[in-house]
Amino acid sequence: MTRPGRLGLGAAACLAIALAGHGCAARVERPTLREALEKPTPAEKLRRDLRQLFQDANVDHANWGVVAFSLSRGELLYSFNAFKLLVPASSQKLFSAAVAAERLGWQHRFRTRIVATGPIGPDGTLDGDLVVIGNGDPTINPRHPERWRAFDDWAAQLAARGIRIVSGQLVGDDNAFEEPGWGAGWAWDDLQYGYGAQASALQYHENQVELLIGPGMEPGARAVISTSPLGSGLIIDHDVVTGPGGGETRLEISRVPGTMFLTVRGVIAADARPRTEYAAVDNPTRMYVNALREALARHGIFVAGSALDIDELKVAPDTGRGITLVRDESPPLAEIIDVALRHSRNIYAETLLYALSPEGRPASAEAGLDVMRETLRSWGVTPESYIARDGSGLSRYDYASANAFSWLLMYLYSDPTHAERFRAALPVAGVSGSLERRMKGAAAEGRVVAKTGSMTSVRSLSGYLTTLDGEPVVFSFLVNGYRVPASEIEAVMDKALDVLVRYRRTP
Repeated sequence: MTRPGRLGLGAAACLAIALAGHGCAARVERPTLREALEKPTPAEKLRRDLRQLFQDANVDHANWGVVAFSLSRGELLYSFNAFKLLVPASSQKLFSAAVAAERLGWQHRFRTRIVATGPIGPDGTLDGDLVVIGNGDPTINPRHPERWRAFDDWAAQLAARGIRIVSGQLVGDDNAFEEPGWGAGWAWDDLQYGYGAQASALQYHENQVELLIGPGMEPGARAVISTSPLGSGLIIDHDVVTGPGGGETRLEISRVPGTMFLTVRGVIAADARPRTEYAAVDNPTRMYVNALREALARHGIFVAGSALDIDELKVAPDTGRGITLVRDESPPLAEIIDVALRHSRNIYAETLLYALSPEGRPASAEAGLDVMRETLRSWGVTPESYIARDGSGLSRYDYASANAFSWLLMYLYSDPTHAERFRAALPVAGVSGSLERRMKGAAAEGRVVAKTGSMTSVRSLSGYLTTLDGEPVVFSFLVNGYRVPASEIEAVMDKALDVLVRYRRTP
């Protein structure tokens, strides 16, 4: 791709006109007379080929929004329903990640403290509570191997200070975030799954538990279910049986929001490999402090009291006069954005949104959205082009147009502070992240970097590509309301990207 830089005045003006719907090239929704009667130019052939894909009889029942724009030429290559507001799914993460990078900075780090509310005696007894206070660090999980050891690192620091007994309680202070941490418009039947886990000020293992479900010894026997990590607070209602070998495997988990009872139902074939499911926990803070207590025990520190969420106490510990024993920082925001975009982790994106909240009050989605709207407006992404209700795109109340994503990506491409870093965080076709298995062996492999989005009857893909001639192009595809298998919708998008990558301006 051509080295990113500020778009020239002419290109920027052309861009603005194109995205306003007038275009620097002819409108492309229907063929011109020349296209119909004469041999098409390369640009006309490109528009014709894309039009045939997106308006094919097999997929034209769906609602499409499409934009493709040349970054080096300042030319609209193709546009179809570019203003239409559609549910974007995880493409919404482009907004939250970009605004977080701008407002917080790529080097921003989340902070956690462990505070003692009493003195440490000569015998190693801490006469008081041990309080862990966080502001949303999402990285204490296996995706970050060095962070997965954080609790043991903290315990080792406390042991090095001579602490052997905590006479009081281990308390998780999660008051930096408003609760419950779910987005407006999240479907209630998403909340039991790991991808529906609530964002919180204290996050461990992405606020989810892993269920490993395997067959029993013989057909008819109860299946075997193990959970990790321990101390999740969930109570498993086990109703999975072992079916005959060669039979089908059907598994379903359910939990009423606000309760700790997780029901696991279904059947698993006797010869099936164990299956993994991920369930959101009911109280992330309780799982956090339970895991921290276990780490303390591994380092010879005994907590006499209970491990509690601060909300379970009638009187909160007085940490203002306490002694800070551990200060911890997360990896920089660049690493967090990489996971949010490349692996499309909802809890990371929601954390970014909450982190945008002004200081001085508990962080909330609404406060973060106010900052997001203000920033996007300053970049030229108009309020009429999107409706944002969360940071991850799990909300069915989110809407956006292909124009909105195209403008955002063009702005980032033109900004030296963000261009390379943002592009590097996106999945690569046929190579990495949520695009690893798509476009393999096609001309688009390795030449497309983009954010995917998927939920029932929704698919989206927005990002950058480089043609075989080295021309950089920004694109955005959104589709809602299709009745064909999602794989057919993705195939249309992938074919369109292949057409764009192969585009040559001279025959």
